[in-house]
Amino acid sequence: MTPLEIRIYNTHLAISRSLKNKPFKIKKDFIGFEKDPKYIFVKRLSNFFTRYPEIDMSLYFKAPYKLYNDVEYFDLNYFASPRAIKSFTIYKQILIKTSPDSQYDNVKESLIFISKFCLKNKIQLHDYLSFKENGSENSWVYHLKKNEINLYSLMEFDNVSSYINEMAEDTKEFFLGDFGKNFLEYRQKYVNSEKLRPFLIKAFIKLKLFIDKNLNP
Repeated sequence: MTPLEIRIYNTHLAISRSLKNKPFKIKKDFIGFEKDPKYIFVKRLSNFFTRYPEIDMSLYFKAPYKLYNDVEYFDLNYFASPRAIKSFTIYKQILIKTSPDSQYDNVKESLIFISKFCLKNKIQLHDYLSFKENGSENSWVYHLKKNEINLYSLMEFDNVSSYINEMAEDTKEFFLGDFGKNFLEYRQKYVNSEKLRPFLIKAFIKLKLFIDKNLNP
């Protein structure tokens, strides 16, 4: 058993029990577990999380319980299936649309990603939206599509709405989905957020200075 496989098993165990207010004990002995019928599903999930490291494992396991309160238990077989991916996608979209403050940690990670990208490509923060690395669209569009950045991490860029409005409708739908279609609604949710907006305003100032300092030592 790899450390990731052990983490997957115990995260699933902890969440499936705690969300139903049941006691649990973290499993420590995995000797011979590879012969257990459940191992094949742990292995599939390990491949899944390795392929998509940006996915929040805890949120992934919580999603179906939040959507389907009447279901008592979702086994590892379920989480290794496309049904679980669909549940995660739906639940994440609900959180993003209804509660910007719930995206605080993910936005912080997005800012780290953006800063590293800017430094790698030797561009200032204000040039991020206009920068095009590969492909027909600007790089941030691909970053958003691949879940490498959170949509709320874009809200303090002055011209994000202009870029969205200038996109062809089919391109907007493919890359941005509901965010592109209902940008103003997301924007208003962000403006009304109690935690995220004050944080992001201050973070952007610090991030600009940090990137500029590293590009112009």
